[in-house]
Amino acid sequence: MTKPQAQKKNEEIEPRTWSLKGFLQEIKRIDNDMEDRRFAFILGAGASINSNIKGAAALAKEWMEIIYHREHETTSDYKNWLASNPLELSYWEPNNLAKHYPQIFEKCFEGDHDSGYAALEKAIKDGKPSLGYAVLAWILSSTRHRMVITTNFDNLVADAVSVYGGTYPHVIGHESLASYAKPLSRRPIVAKIHRDLFTDPKNTTEGTDELEESWVLTLKNIFKFYTPVFIGYGGNDGSLMNFLQNLGNSEISGQPFWCYYAPGGTPNDTIKQLMTKQNGALVPINGFDEFMLQMGKAIGFDRNKQIAEIKKNSEQRIDKIQEQMLSLSKETQDTDVKEILKPQNDEKKSWNWIDWELKIEESNSPQKQEKIYIEALEALPESHQLLGNYAVLLTTLNRFEEAEQFYLRAIAVNPKYANCLGNYANLLDDLARFEEAEQFYLRAIEIKPNDVDFLGNYGNLLNKLERFEEADKYITQALLISPANSLLIEINKKIQKKLNNT
Repeated sequence: MTKPQAQKKNEEIEPRTWSLKGFLQEIKRIDNDMEDRRFAFILGAGASINSNIKGAAALAKEWMEIIYHREHETTSDYKNWLASNPLELSYWEPNNLAKHYPQIFEKCFEGDHDSGYAALEKAIKDGKPSLGYAVLAWILSSTRHRMVITTNFDNLVADAVSVYGGTYPHVIGHESLASYAKPLSRRPIVAKIHRDLFTDPKNTTEGTDELEESWVLTLKNIFKFYTPVFIGYGGNDGSLMNFLQNLGNSEISGQPFWCYYAPGGTPNDTIKQLMTKQNGALVPINGFDEFMLQMGKAIGFDRNKQIAEIKKNSEQRIDKIQEQMLSLSKETQDTDVKEILKPQNDEKKSWNWIDWELKIEESNSPQKQEKIYIEALEALPESHQLLGNYAVLLTTLNRFEEAEQFYLRAIAVNPKYANCLGNYANLLDDLARFEEAEQFYLRAIEIKPNDVDFLGNYGNLLNKLERFEEADKYITQALLISPANSLLIEINKKIQKKLNNT
């Protein structure tokens, strides 16, 4: 057998390049078969371009033009000036200004760094999470792959997770907080290794040359559990790249994947050397949004489900603030507040349910209120809020059969309308239809498990049914939330007396 020849010392080994299809198949296999393996997303400026945030190359070009115009009246000689290495930097590449981003920033804003940070704020302020961030938000909030490590200052990940993921990540925006980036956190983590925009971001040569020791320790711990997937990162800063180059071959979980923008050409030699050392793979992609959509699909992303969830969360937020407006209008004695909350015009055709309710609340006459409810329901027949609140009015008028009809209509429109479920349960309780009342109390409690009224009313029903141990459980839970509630205290005394006598 012929012995393998030793590699020559100066011979370069090209890293493996995987097709996108092969990468996606591997991601799917690991996600399905290796529950102890997680992916960490390493994001650079390229991931933010589709979100209307300028990348390092665009900003560096803009700043070089500013520097040029401080010394020249015309633009005719700009190209020659740029090629002449005007900043006298080592290994100057006029066609790759992103490589020199920190030095260009320093030169452009020397003597006035606040002006530089203002420029960064301007570059970021109009950014809105693109489709790729919406998919990333789903991954971070719905799977075990909960880690983002980024050199970016923007808040695109946090905004996307909040809006599209229905939760909020733990954002680590300063090295003094690095130890809080727990690898197995229940909450998504966003580790900003160059700090947040508002905590004196690291944007100069000195700041980006070396990674803070606290981040070194934290990232080493993270990579024990996470396989890095690099997206939109050019490796032009010294800090993260130096850290990665100094990692041993066994210090990364699995094989890293460097996903690069194919139309822009292959990554630089430093990246290739890193992937070779870590036995990683280069993966050509066509853009951040396209790639995240494809990766999301590989591990279970469903766009229809996400849209439905976003819609539900938005509607819940709107309902909550509108319910608080209505509650405040009923409780306050401040006429100015009441005036602010009143419908702002008389165009009833443009009113939503809260406008009708506020109009109804102005009247103290049940008869006038009913008349307005009938008008409102002609305009908005599918408003579960109007249906449920009209049912409450009918209950107070002892028109129980009609009230039940409207409760059921409201529940048919929105089966998760907790207040209506609880109010209907109260009606059934008063009508001694205890078995039905119990079902609706439990449905309400499932949706709002910490609602004192639901817990207390259900506990009282159980007390009436002489199911004292169960009653004690719910009344005790309600008292933990509202310990000074006199009605709950009285019910609890009765239950304890019964329990002590059995």
